[in-house]
Amino acid sequence: MRSRHTDALASPPVTLDLDRALLDGFGLSAFRPGQRRVIEAVLSGRPTLAVMPTGAGKSLCYQLPAVALGGTALVVSPLIALMKDQVDALSARGISAAAVSSALAPAALESALGDLAEGRLRLAYVAPERFKSSRFTEALARLGDRLSLLAIDEAHCISEWGHDFRPDYMRIGEVAARIKPPRLVALTATATPEVQRDIVKQLGMEDPAVFVRGFDRPNLRFTVERAGGVADKSTRLVALVRRAPGAAIVYAATRKNVELYAARLGSAKVRAGAYHAGLGDEERTRTQEQFMAGELDVLVATNAFGMGVDKADVRLVVHADLPRSCEAYYQEAGRAGRDGAPADCVLLFQHGDVKLQEFLIEASTPRVELLRAIWRLLRDDPHHGVNPAAARRQLPGEPGDAQVGTAVRFLLRAGHLREVEGVIEAVRPGDDGPPPAPIDAAVLGARAEVERTKLRAMVAYAYASSCRRRYILDYFGDEDARAIAGCSACDVCLGAGRRALSDEERAGALAALALVERLRGRFGRTRLAGVLAGVDDDARMAECPERGVLRREGVRWALDLLRALEGAGLIEQAPGEYPTLAITRAGRQAMVSEGAAGDRAAAGVAGAGQRPLELALTSAPGAGARAKRGKARGAAASGGRTARGTDASGGRAAGNAGAAGQAGDDCAEGPADPAIVERLRAFRSEVARAEGMPAYVVFANRTLDALASARPSDLDGLAAVHGMGPMRIERYGTRLLAVLRDE
Repeated sequence: MRSRHTDALASPPVTLDLDRALLDGFGLSAFRPGQRRVIEAVLSGRPTLAVMPTGAGKSLCYQLPAVALGGTALVVSPLIALMKDQVDALSARGISAAAVSSALAPAALESALGDLAEGRLRLAYVAPERFKSSRFTEALARLGDRLSLLAIDEAHCISEWGHDFRPDYMRIGEVAARIKPPRLVALTATATPEVQRDIVKQLGMEDPAVFVRGFDRPNLRFTVERAGGVADKSTRLVALVRRAPGAAIVYAATRKNVELYAARLGSAKVRAGAYHAGLGDEERTRTQEQFMAGELDVLVATNAFGMGVDKADVRLVVHADLPRSCEAYYQEAGRAGRDGAPADCVLLFQHGDVKLQEFLIEASTPRVELLRAIWRLLRDDPHHGVNPAAARRQLPGEPGDAQVGTAVRFLLRAGHLREVEGVIEAVRPGDDGPPPAPIDAAVLGARAEVERTKLRAMVAYAYASSCRRRYILDYFGDEDARAIAGCSACDVCLGAGRRALSDEERAGALAALALVERLRGRFGRTRLAGVLAGVDDDARMAECPERGVLRREGVRWALDLLRALEGAGLIEQAPGEYPTLAITRAGRQAMVSEGAAGDRAAAGVAGAGQRPLELALTSAPGAGARAKRGKARGAAASGGRTARGTDASGGRAAGNAGAAGQAGDDCAEGPADPAIVERLRAFRSEVARAEGMPAYVVFANRTLDALASARPSDLDGLAAVHGMGPMRIERYGTRLLAVLRDE
């Protein structure tokens, strides 16, 4: 019933009229879902972890106990702006509160420390790095047993498995062990089951009360729109923001994109502001205040904006770039509709954004080799300490400025570097102060892999062909997820995210599943797409029946198909820096059920086509190839007209050739002969048995009908038939011609 850091409760469990305390202290007449149970657990003295989404009212879960208990509650929070907002709101209600932060002028900071030491504050907000200050720890020691509780807000920052890990948060466990708070509560809006366990471990909570409910936001509608590059996204943003009935927030992955999107919205006469960490404090504060006051229609921001911001009338949150994790996405999307009215959460998804996030992960998780090289550079040549990033060309691999900056910050936090009067210098063995902790390469590698795993989960959300709301609730381990079969409030459940496949698409999907199964998780997505498209020249793949099945469709469509299969949960990525694809149990079941349906269809048995395979595919197969052929035909037609201008007979020849080519491409020279179709189906079944693959993977029904209609007499004629790529012609061409001739 208590933290291992607590020898005895400083006060017995508190019983009070919570409804009266809520009304008297905060002017509220009712608790939000889940708040009462969390508050009761905190008052009982039991270590408590509350995982509640943005807008669920986490702050009240420690503010009400702090007011009711008396004494001083210490609240650890990562952002100075968040502290200020909460202190202002509490002070307006007559509750004594202060933020002990570097943002205070020296006199104000001294006053806040004195109020803390003397117990004159009900709530004292501090950043985690404040525990390194001897003046603060002295004030905390003078407070003594007047400490009523320790609250850790944004507790996911304590976990290396979390999406926003902050090394300074790791000290909080040691602080809790030292000060032994009578009550300990950790709160976060974004923590997977794995992160929850890590928070409990880091804080030394024994037998904690854990609350993970209320993630579902029924008033939010989730949509993923496939988009092109920045220009296409900018056009979509203008349309989305103009349709929004209230304020909007647009999130972008980089400062550059923030500026681009804000400028595009501004040029469309939309009142837009930009917010990112590269702007000065005054400019960011002014922009935020304008947005909160309704003077801006939309705020375009990086993830630097939003934590603790409570603007009730946000009707639209758009992620113009792919976020790095589902935690970040849901936390940011959750800033829409905090008043309970309907709101939209839109992700503009382009798969190329994945590479940007992979680059940012690489930049944010420095390699040990780079860390050591920077330390040696500053040790041997101290004048680089004025601007270490300027010396990056002297570092191995010439890392980017972002990578160098991240590595320097890491070394500063770890104590291997220190800043003295604006100059960064290397800390040498034997220097004054505690020795820096050794750098653990395994830990750094694990951290990078955690980030990549979270990114893969976010990509899976974008490609998901099932309910997006349930995907999110499942991700966070919310108990309510089991009750959701379809939400009627996401693009998938409304029918916009997935569709039944054509025969051609279905055959391609099952061929891809068969290839993934055959290769047993040894290769990644790009390699598998190359095999399916027939461009991989690895001799080991030559005998794979699926090699070249999608040659006509091309590598790009094969990649989209594999991603859609992954989003549908039919294949999955194994962990690692170079992840490979493996088939899932659901994928095997799909192969069996679809295979049976395909065999029934081939035999003309009733019941074929039931429970069709559905995927969220972005394009039809062969779209790119058809476009190229269309351009080629247009060029040929243009050439023919030119030729007619100089040589009529040549022009007619060119025109006739173009017409013949078009007719051959359409493969419609006559009705399908039923007898030929039956011979082709028998041949297909024979090949399928011999090669150990479903019949529909060998040839789709549509291809058989096209063959029976066109009745080609040579290999060139086969090449013009729909579904007959070079690989199929090479493998089956001669035998097919014999079947067509009934030999």
